[in-house]
Amino acid sequence: MQHGSTAAGCNRTVRQLFLLCLVALTHVLPATAQDNQPYLIGRGIADVTGPAYGMQLWGFGRPDQIGEGLHIRQRSRAFVIAEANDPARRLVFVSADLGSIDHHITLEVVERLQQHFGELYNLDNVIISATHTHSGPGGYWQSRTATGLDGGLFPAHFEAIVTGIMASIVTAHEDVQPGEILINRGNVPNAGVNRSVVAYLENPAAERSRYSVNTNTTMTLLKFVDDSGPIGMLNWYALHPTAMNFYNRLISGDHKGYASLQMEQEQGAMYESAGDFVAAFAQSDPGDVTPNTNLDNTGPGATDVETTRIMGERQLQAAQLLFDRAQEQLRGPVDSRRVYVDLKGYAVQDEFTGAGVQHTCPSAYGYSFAGGSGEDGGGHFLFEEGMTEQSMWLDWLIRLVTGAPEWTESVQICQTPKPILFETGTGEPSLQSQVHSVTVARIGQLVILAMPAEATTMAGRRLRDSVMKELGPWAKYIVLAGYSNGYAGYVTTPQEYMLQQYEGGHTLHGRWSLPAYQQVASELAASLQSNTEVTSDVEYDDWREKSVGQPLPTGSAGSAPDQKHFGDALPLAQQRYRSGDTVFAKFWSGNPTAHYPAGSNFLLLERKTATGWKAIANDGDWNTRVRWRPEGDAYIAELSWEVPGDATSGEYRLTHLGFDNDGKPFSGVSDIIRIGD
Repeated sequence: MQHGSTAAGCNRTVRQLFLLCLVALTHVLPATAQDNQPYLIGRGIADVTGPAYGMQLWGFGRPDQIGEGLHIRQRSRAFVIAEANDPARRLVFVSADLGSIDHHITLEVVERLQQHFGELYNLDNVIISATHTHSGPGGYWQSRTATGLDGGLFPAHFEAIVTGIMASIVTAHEDVQPGEILINRGNVPNAGVNRSVVAYLENPAAERSRYSVNTNTTMTLLKFVDDSGPIGMLNWYALHPTAMNFYNRLISGDHKGYASLQMEQEQGAMYESAGDFVAAFAQSDPGDVTPNTNLDNTGPGATDVETTRIMGERQLQAAQLLFDRAQEQLRGPVDSRRVYVDLKGYAVQDEFTGAGVQHTCPSAYGYSFAGGSGEDGGGHFLFEEGMTEQSMWLDWLIRLVTGAPEWTESVQICQTPKPILFETGTGEPSLQSQVHSVTVARIGQLVILAMPAEATTMAGRRLRDSVMKELGPWAKYIVLAGYSNGYAGYVTTPQEYMLQQYEGGHTLHGRWSLPAYQQVASELAASLQSNTEVTSDVEYDDWREKSVGQPLPTGSAGSAPDQKHFGDALPLAQQRYRSGDTVFAKFWSGNPTAHYPAGSNFLLLERKTATGWKAIANDGDWNTRVRWRPEGDAYIAELSWEVPGDATSGEYRLTHLGFDNDGKPFSGVSDIIRIGD
């Protein structure tokens, strides 16, 4: 936890005075103004891009998927919503281009917010959700093990993420102004298929007959409008960000990052101003929903990049239509309820199990977790989906190779029919926290169920039903915001769990995990409905002062060859290009991770105009990429630009920016690039 300086204290006082003035202002606003603008709304965006080179990417768990560069930047998008007539009643929702949210990130962000704004923000009214991209670096969990099974902890990466999320929220806080929130929802056609149909079919036929499709195709969208017009958009849609597959080595926000980028740029965002339009394509319940429609880690595009664009475009088109047609105004209180639940041995009542009182289990991964989802490329060749028998020789091999502790019989029985790969919920301390945070919040007639897991389609439906059952007629809409304020693996239905597909093998707390979450969510919803407090003796086992961090993998400091300097450009392979071509420019460079997180841009694309060179793109744009490779004692940075069909004919140049071994900035400019005949 960081402590503010005297200047920070002054800033905090100014912000608190600003809030008091805002409260006073809302009390003197005419009633008609509050009727038309029932909320205070603010939006913010900040960079959370991870180390660009040498880090294992999070999500597929492949040790050979090591980052080599950058496609599009990772960003944190924040919204602050408060009641116009009672600004202390507020909610923060953040959607970050990350694979997951370690709960320690939420703890750190909330503590820093409280240093600035007092008790205005707390664990109950802050929801930080990951888009679940599988193309961002890992290494930001507060690790409890020296085995490296969780990716370990790189404190510099954790700090950069916290700083970025914090910056996006502070920007949104300082942006709060009277406004309205319009809501709309509709279907997104052809954007994902169920990758685990065999498990889905295990659910009761009567239940399945209630639905015409086996995935959640609904997008729910919020449109934020102030006196200047639309200022932001937030939607939830369930689709796994695995379009960029495990052969990818470049940082990317996947299809949700693409969609956010396109909509923001269409609205004029330059990522240089607090007034930029913010478009968040947040995650929902995509546990068994893949973008790879061929169900073999490919499709519908010819490449993973093309599939990413197609799936992003389909979400973008649906969102734009809903955004343009949104008319219904959210009205009513902003409120929330949150609780910590210990799922190590949580008792679940018959109302939710249908099988008497049952208990969840200490967390454990199954064999099929290692087998991976076959439809998204699969995993280790020794494992496959559907494994339900424990193997002595596999257990021996696992312990030999990983150093993982031996599983215990009581946990194996509890987790039946899951054969245990890694047991992580026993021991002192356990290798994973067993305590998870669950939130139910409302903004007018919209309900948000925020939980730290990735639910399958039917699991998500049951969770939403359980919440809505406890609420009054005011509750018209509900979204499930998965990957929020923590990460606790998957949640399948008890029926799906028994088949032990990948999702079942990754359901950490056993067969009764879903009923447990249903019970917790129902209790929170009932408390929200009755306006009563939630009490719990469960506390989170904070590991921030205990986790052992490690330095970023920067390699040894090298230098360019004799007579060369960082930033020097290599000759272009060609100098004339047409629309549809890809321009490549190479430069002598250093390891970009060596001075992380310094540097917010490694590439600049400029076009020559009558008044000089004009910047038209950087390393955050879809059509640009930066890739590093070792070359002797230094690195070669390859910058590329896919020339769009509407590119203006003329002269262009690419500039590479970075830092040398002493941390001093350098830049280099390519030869002239000519576009057109």
